Formats: sequence, C-alpha cells, structure tokens
Amino acid sequence: MIKVHVVTTENASQYREELHSYFRWRHLVYVEERGWEDLRRADGLERDQFDTDAAVHLIAMKGSEVVGGSRMIRMSQPTLLSEVFPHLVQRGEVPRDNASVEWTRMFVAPAHRTGHREKSVAGALFCAVMDYCLMIGASRVGGVMETFWLPRWHRFGWTTRALGLPEEIAGSMTLAAFMDVDQRALDGVRAVTGWADSVLVWRREPITQLETAPTLTLLAS
Repeated sequence: MIKVHVVTTENASQYREELHSYFRWRHLVYVEERGWEDLRRADGLERDQFDTDAAVHLIAMKGSEVVGGSRMIRMSQPTLLSEVFPHLVQRGEVPRDNASVEWTRMFVAPAHRTGHREKSVAGALFCAVMDYCLMIGASRVGGVMETFWLPRWHRFGWTTRALGLPEEIAGSMTLAAFMDVDQRALDGVRAVTGWADSVLVWRREPITQLETAPTLTLLAS
C-alpha cells in the first residue's frame, strides 16, 4: 500500500532518513536521468534555494521505502516561477498569494513507474497533491510545468488555466499553468487513478520546548 507523507519543518525530525532518500532520488532523477547538470551536487542530494522551511514535501512511501515525491510551496513565498521563470507569465501577473501553491519536483522511482495503471505511485501523488491543497485551503495549484502533463490533467477533469505560451526549457516545452483546487478535482483524480480513499499521512505532533525546530535543508545533509 502506498502512503504519501506530508513533511514540513514542524515534523521533519520524524523523517530524517526519508528526507535523505527523497533528496537522493531527486538527484538521481533530475540530474543523472534527465541531465539537469545545473543541479548537480557533490553530495548527490538535489536541493535548491527553494528547499527552505516554507517548502512542504509530499513523500510517497511503500512500507519504509521512498518511491516518489513532490514539493509544494505557497506562492506568497519565493518560488521557482516567481524568481526564475516569471517571464512565462504573459497573462496577468505572477501569482503571489497564499491561496496559490507551486507544485514542483514531481518524481517516481524508476522501478515503480507503471504508466496509467490503477493505484500507481504517480496516481497516489496526484491524489495527494489535490487532497493536501484542499486541506490547507488553497484555491489553485501548479506553476512551471511541461506541456506533456496537460492531457493527464484533462483526463482527471482538472480545470487548467495557462498563464502564457509554452517555450522550450531544458529540452522540453514548458509553460506556467495552474489547476483549480476543489472537491470535484479530487473526486476526478481519485476516480481515474483508483485511489478511492485518502493516501495522506500527516503527523502534526508539536515540537517540545526542549527541541529546536530543524530545517529541512540541514536534515538532508
């Protein structure tokens, strides 16, 4: 059974090994597999300037094994779209509100890629993203994405709004777009992927006064 854990700066101390594996997988997928050399690090852990305390990591796990993940950041914080690719927004302004969430660094470990099969790791992550955004009161989710995702969003019944025309970035046609967050969107992705019930695990135990809140960046070192 796949579960997707919500990892924040508040509960990161419970996920030290999982975060290390998650950042390692990001390096393997985005640097070694996809060839994004600008992200290469000597420690083999892919992290950038947006992996701050504001980032929330959705880590897909099969038992104790990390098998996929995504990064979520509210657009009121600095994001990949606002700081690196604002030129992709040609219709209106770059979203900078708390109700908009940027979704980046989606990956599935190669051994767990099963295409469009029901109850896949990718499907669990798609459900988790929409479920998480509903839980935090977001109204839209998206950001910088490759155009090959758009048919899949359509299949889920997601309302997708492009903020500009696509352009080629790192060998892929890429654009800025956001999907509406609502119950209909969650129901649609659950129906298509076969994950009828929530896959989210969110451990929100408060940190005691004797503990210092760790940063996600340090935990991955």
